[in-house]
Amino acid sequence: MHWLTSLFHKISWLFDSPKAKAIEAELAAMTQAALPIVQTIAALTPNKTVQEIAAVYEHYGVPLAVQIGSDPTSIENALLNVATAVLQKNHASATAVSLLNTAVQLAVTASKIPAA
Repeated sequence: MHWLTSLFHKISWLFDSPKAKAIEAELAAMTQAALPIVQTIAALTPNKTVQEIAAVYEHYGVPLAVQIGSDPTSIENALLNVATAVLQKNHASATAVSLLNTAVQLAVTASKIPAA
């Protein structure tokens, strides 16, 4: 494990840069904005069926670009895509999609944490 500690020490400066701090702040803001979107989508898709997901796309006015498969990966990708599109449309049109995807995934994780 010494090599891993050494590696982290060598790259730690990346996380202390002003650019990294700006990305962290933007990610925190986008995650907060994504949380109600994720919660609404979860409420509208309790069974995660293709029909429920298609209805979510229609609800938000997001065009359904590809047919949704019924396998878990297709379902999760479709949910991530619609949440990211809504977040981008409503909150952050200039933000990179990769950052928005990360914010949505963090919001999904946060929404699963039980309230204390």
